[in-house]
Amino acid sequence: MLPTGNMHDSMSMKLLVYETDSGRRPFVEWFERLDGQRQASVRRRLRAVEEHSHLGDCSSLRGGLYEMRLAGRIGLRVYFTSIDGAIVLLLGGSGKSDQQRAIKRARNRLKDFRERNDE
Repeated sequence: MLPTGNMHDSMSMKLLVYETDSGRRPFVEWFERLDGQRQASVRRRLRAVEEHSHLGDCSSLRGGLYEMRLAGRIGLRVYFTSIDGAIVLLLGGSGKSDQQRAIKRARNRLKDFRERNDE
């Protein structure tokens, strides 16, 4: 179950980054390719999730996959799943232009994670 985007209570969420079986971290690779302004926007948003359990503008992409949309003209998306309602597993990110391809990759990563973790 995914906590609502408006939670501001004492519950905190932990952020984890998906890692492939070969040790790649696709979210980190995507993040490191962003310019400084976009990295700062993503950092602020993830800090709000971690410190205040505030997911903000998110939508379900079905099957336990969610899309977090960052405000403004930058058009960034962060793809994630929730584990036990208290952990957010970051699966990847994209800009608006490569959104469909990134969603497909995020679905594959979520499937891989579940298979390797008996989810």
